[in-house]
Amino acid sequence: MNKMEDIRSKNFEEIIAIGQTVGLAPFKARELYRAIHGKVKEKIGEITTLQLAERARLEKKYEVGLPKPITVLKGNRTVKVAFELADGKVIESVMMEYEEGRKTVCVSSQSGCPIGCLFCATGRSGFRRNLTPGEIVSQVYFFAKKHQITNLVFMGMGEPFLNYNNVMTAAKNLNNDLGLNIAARKIVLSTIGIPAGINKLAKEPGQFRLAWSLVSPFDHDRRQLVPYRNLPSITNVVEAIGDYQSRTNRRVTIEYVVLRGVNDRMKDIKEIIAISQNLDCHVNLIPYNETAPTGRFETGNIEKLFSELRNAHLKVTVRQSLGSDVQGACGQLSAKLCGTESRPSLHKPLV
Repeated sequence: MNKMEDIRSKNFEEIIAIGQTVGLAPFKARELYRAIHGKVKEKIGEITTLQLAERARLEKKYEVGLPKPITVLKGNRTVKVAFELADGKVIESVMMEYEEGRKTVCVSSQSGCPIGCLFCATGRSGFRRNLTPGEIVSQVYFFAKKHQITNLVFMGMGEPFLNYNNVMTAAKNLNNDLGLNIAARKIVLSTIGIPAGINKLAKEPGQFRLAWSLVSPFDHDRRQLVPYRNLPSITNVVEAIGDYQSRTNRRVTIEYVVLRGVNDRMKDIKEIIAISQNLDCHVNLIPYNETAPTGRFETGNIEKLFSELRNAHLKVTVRQSLGSDVQGACGQLSAKLCGTESRPSLHKPLV
């Protein structure tokens, strides 16, 4: 028996081509795309804009991939969901509701993560595999069934630029005006600093936003905290971002998880200022959320960093931390911590 293909993993051009193979008129192929990515249909048989015979021809080869929500935890203005994929792997996603009405989904791009940041629960869980475009968009569609999603951040499990093609296929489907039509400028891709991915993003026509997780302004300390074998030097990342900005004229975000006595010293602050002054950026200071063994790390002196960076005339903010009450804040996503791969029970209420 032939394996069915996930039609949610297909981009606009691929769905138009699929339509041709099953005899759909061009306008019906567009309606097929709209049904899959805009109306978030979960079965081809539910697409009533197509005739029964047309649906039957599609169903011979394609299906709508549906990661199974196995744990749903609701916190204060956050909902965290663990999804079981078709092969039994588990990923997690979070929706955050902000007071001004913004609804942001933190999306995972990999099952686990190969980067291995010591202060991140995902990094310590190991790497299993890349997600498909369908598995990525399905995280968003779960929430979109009941909420108007305004923003996306690829800051969940995984390093987006190590799954670049699938991530961009998903991002473009989410941005498409026949899909959820989420503005490209409200879709943020966060990277530890993968120059090849930054260079590719610079050539994308959409105004997708770039964020760089700096961790430490010194290569030696950064490699201690981020033991990824192929971690590029800070100089190489800055050069890649400089090229990106010369092509796109877009501001980037420097994300900085503040760790007491590790990266909040005066010498760290001076070096952050030096790096930031070479870029058009704003610095987003992030409180540390408990993930490592108790006592290994704690939040550093954010107030001091904020003051020093402001005095240096840099654009700086402190991230509003949401989700820690459901282990869904920055760095806390890990199927091993909350919603394990041993099929946890479903927690209500659902979103």
